[in-house]
Parts: sequence; C-alpha cells; structure tokens
Amino acid sequence: MEPYFDLVGFAAVATSDFPGSEVYGLADHGGMPGLDKQLARAGIAWRTLFEGSHEEGAAAVAPLLFSLSEAWADGHRRLLEWVAEHGTYTSSLLLLATPLPIDEVAARLACRLDAMLSEEMNVLLRFFDPRVFEALLGVLDAQRKEAFLGVADGWWYFDRRGALVAQPSRCAACDEHTVPLRLTATQEFALLAASEPDQVAEQLAALVPEPWRKVSLPQRADFLERHIADARRIGLTSTRDLTLYCGIALLEGEDFCATAKWRPLLGAVQRGEMDFSSALAQS
Repeated sequence: MEPYFDLVGFAAVATSDFPGSEVYGLADHGGMPGLDKQLARAGIAWRTLFEGSHEEGAAAVAPLLFSLSEAWADGHRRLLEWVAEHGTYTSSLLLLATPLPIDEVAARLACRLDAMLSEEMNVLLRFFDPRVFEALLGVLDAQRKEAFLGVADGWWYFDRRGALVAQPSRCAACDEHTVPLRLTATQEFALLAASEPDQVAEQLAALVPEPWRKVSLPQRADFLERHIADARRIGLTSTRDLTLYCGIALLEGEDFCATAKWRPLLGAVQRGEMDFSSALAQS
C-alpha cells in the first residue's frame, strides 16, 4: 500500500499555524470522483468554481472548494483519510489557508480560471491541477505571481512524487489579480514542456498498463525523469518516441540501453545513422 499523506495531522497543524484562517482543499473532481458525495455524507459545505460559468454543467470535472478546517474540527477523520488517499498521487489537490469566507475564496479562485494565450485566445487555466500550478509559478514574474497567490496566506500542493510542497503567499485585502491572465508565447511553451512527463505517463498507462502499474506511485516521477533524459541524450524529442523508450525500459529492464542488443542500435540513432523507428524494427 502506498504511503498516503497524513491530512489529519496537516489539518490540525495548519489550523493552529494560521489562527483566524480557514484551511481549504481545492480539488479536481475529475481526478477525485465521488468527492462531492463524500463531502455531502459528512455534511461539509463545498463550492464549485464553475458555478455561473459556461462550464457549470460539467460537475464531474469541476474544481471543488471545501473546508478542511471544518472537517477536522467536526472529527471527520475518515473523510480526511479518503481525501488523502485519492489526492496524494493523482495531481488533483491543492491546499490553502485564508481568512476569507468560502464564497469570496471561490469567487477569487474562479477569476483565476480565465487566461488568454498570446494569439488572443481565451482558455480555461487548470491551475487547480498541482502540475499546472507548479509550472505556472515558475513562469510568472514576481508581481503577477504575488497577485495570483493573493487569495491566501499559504498554499500547498503535492508534487509528482506525492510530497507536499509549501508555497508562501500573502492574502490581499483587495484582489490585485488581473483578469484574464495573459500568457506570452514563451510562457505557453514552458507550461507545455512541463506537462511532457504527464503525457508520457498517460501513454504508458495505455500502451503497457501492467508493467506501468507495477511501478510504485512515488517512484514513477523519478522513472520518467531518468529515462526521458536518457532518450533525449540520443536525440529523441517527440512524445511518441519518449514514450516508446520508457516503455522498453519497463518491458526489458531499466538498463536495457547497455545490453548487447540495444547498445549498437541506440548508438546508431544517436549518430543519426537511423531513426528510432528503424531501431525498434531491428530489435
């Protein structure tokens, strides 16, 4: 069984560390199906950030805001354990501490869903996905980052290894975030590049589901990081080729590149003497 995060302990400590504030969870319902029913069963109020928008009918994939402080204070340990089990490794849960009431928090967060690409195209910014949240913080300048985070006095998110990462912030009395959030082409490219391991993981789950399932959830990020880096060293760039390279590592062992069968083939690919598809055909 995977070591899920101790959300009960976190709620207790965070509630104490932020007196006068409420600790909230912001969950991607698509990654944690059934959360709405769990919250309703415990009597915990929640809000959807899609309320009043064109996406209002998409409840199954909506970002849901709910109070962890309320769940902890009312002794809903099983609910908190359920949230931890379904949120630690699914890239579906952000945490934040703020003195603002839930309706104002929901309204401010909903504004942050609106973004505009460099081609003047409006898009839904899935910042409630921790992978997008982490990448976004890396591309915003200091002023816009501070404004974006200004909903809360503290944020936390789970990285791809299931580790909790703290993100300090300051809750602004008056929201200073500009709507929509305008992204440059460079920022768009950086966000897209940051999502590549997740695209590879999704394709591995479809192509080689059983071997991929056997890689423990905390180890998957390191597995992808190692083998995507190895694949890039021999010149592979497309998501398809990166996925196939990682798939071979799953099927034939992590040291497959050093075997008598693969060493000459991968060497030829690196020297430009054949493409990766030809190497696969000859393997």
